[in-house]
Amino acid sequence: GREPRSFPAAARAAYGVMGLVYTCTCVLAYGAYGSEVAGYLPDSMPPGHAKRLVGLLLALHTAVAYMVAAQPLHRSIHASLLAEPGGGARAALCWLCVSSGVLLLSIVLATAVPFFSDLQSLLGSLAGAPMMFGFPALFYLRACRAHGLALSWFDAAACHFLLYLLTPTLVVLGTLGSMRFI
Repeated sequence: GREPRSFPAAARAAYGVMGLVYTCTCVLAYGAYGSEVAGYLPDSMPPGHAKRLVGLLLALHTAVAYMVAAQPLHRSIHASLLAEPGGGARAALCWLCVSSGVLLLSIVLATAVPFFSDLQSLLGSLAGAPMMFGFPALFYLRACRAHGLALSWFDAAACHFLLYLLTPTLVVLGTLGSMRFI
């Protein structure tokens, strides 16, 4: 079952594994290609089975991430279009139109804007670090305070590092790096 008290250990493990994987990926890519490593890492790979496998895995990851991230947006639009909640053919057709329309709009915007990757980079640098590092730490601190839970020194130090050092540093450096290409 779900046990809220196990969240700190799960969060530490998840952040530790993600940090290790990202660090190893960066070190290996830089070790193999030096400063010539492409911004989109698969572009640095030589043609072959490994590159095709990476492309397939990225396509699957993108599809799953889109489905997970887009569901709340689809649900909100769907609920605002249907006056009465419930199922049935009309609701299913409305859901199909909403989800397909959002997907189509996303594809059109991604391909129609000539500097989309630069814009995406800027938006990612502004929002990525807060969403991945800042907000989880902030929400954890606020939840502990709201429930009267004491933080271990490690949890407090990690949360403050993420909130006050890592997140602002990544936002500033990422934004400056993205602005060079716009």
